[in-house]
Amino acid sequence: MTLPWYRRFPDNFIAGTVGLTLEEKGAYSLILDLMYVRGGPVPDEPRYIAGVCNCSVRKWNAIRQRLIDLGKITVADGYLTNHRAEEELDIARKISREAAENGAKGGDKSAEIRANVKQNNALGQASLKLSTSTANKKEGAVAIVPTDGLVLHRTRAADEELWLACEEAMGEKVKPFLSKFTFPTAIVEQARQIIAAKAKTAA
Repeated sequence: MTLPWYRRFPDNFIAGTVGLTLEEKGAYSLILDLMYVRGGPVPDEPRYIAGVCNCSVRKWNAIRQRLIDLGKITVADGYLTNHRAEEELDIARKISREAAENGAKGGDKSAEIRANVKQNNALGQASLKLSTSTANKKEGAVAIVPTDGLVLHRTRAADEELWLACEEAMGEKVKPFLSKFTFPTAIVEQARQIIAAKAKTAA
């Protein structure tokens, strides 16, 4: 497991490297970085490590021995390792596994929510029907009649006569800035009766 970043505690590093030279501190820090990059112990290959540290093999061997003597790094099966780094890698792996598991659970939950929303939308659409009158068809107006008994006329201009009759049936005017309004079915029926009565009187 390669880590693009890792937890680093400056106070711990400073306190833990008291007595080391600047070269030794730098080499030790690079060894830790290599462990996190590799996700585990680093091959104990002098030429490779010396190349990373940009120093001679002789210099690295001296630093290596010093770090081993102080217990900063240990050698096991041809690899250099550090106990604290191994612990941090274990913690990182655990966090990564938990994040992956939570992400999978979250993905399943999101899919379930999307499915429920889709189902609810389908039910909501099924409860609507389109209603058009002959006069409204000429004007291109469509009234949506939900199951709760409300009729919504898209625009005031779609059927001005019915709109005004609805206002008359309600006994109040719709705010002038509203271009569309939802009238109860009972009001619409009363409005149509008003229009019919006026048409009969005019005839």
